[in-house]
Amino acid sequence: MEINLKRLLADNSNRVGNVSATPSSFLRDKPMKQFTLMIFFLTGINVAYAQTTLLFPTTEAEIVQALTPKPDSQQRQRKGFGADSKGFAGIRYDNPKVGALIWFDFDSAVIKSESYSLLREFANALQSLSDAQIVIVGHTDDSGTEAYNLKLSERRARSVKAFLVSAYDIAENRLTIKAFGESQPIETNVTESGRMKNRRVEFIRNEN
Repeated sequence: MEINLKRLLADNSNRVGNVSATPSSFLRDKPMKQFTLMIFFLTGINVAYAQTTLLFPTTEAEIVQALTPKPDSQQRQRKGFGADSKGFAGIRYDNPKVGALIWFDFDSAVIKSESYSLLREFANALQSLSDAQIVIVGHTDDSGTEAYNLKLSERRARSVKAFLVSAYDIAENRLTIKAFGESQPIETNVTESGRMKNRRVEFIRNEN
């Protein structure tokens, strides 16, 4: 049995849409989310996560390889099944993409210095892939309300873009941003290791 986790959580939580409230107010529905998840696991319900295995490369060479279109993907686009518009609307499930575990200050879009070396590898890879258009996508775990996490993921994606542009002279028009908040987990939010992967930034190559 497969269910829509977000729909059930939405039905069982009183969400606060005001993102100007104090950070503690965004954590009030966390016990309900964790309780719901525990019920799912104890009863054997299959919670659906993102379908595609996401790579988390950490070197320039690995990033370049992962973001280089495969021949079969290029063939599909030549036949008319690829991206047909600019921006995120043109992204398809088979566009090359990778994840990055970029650390931010708590409840903030300020990038921690521990992530500078990883971002340097991504910058070098983007310089090598000089013709690539990239969508930077922000994601969060479910610690907070859906509305707040959506805004937070947008701010974090924007922060990564600004860092690459200012620190490494990546052309701003090559980078667009998109945010999904907590809506696309790739692991359970019950464990810290799962939440860490859900608090990710994705780099998706947009082939127009």
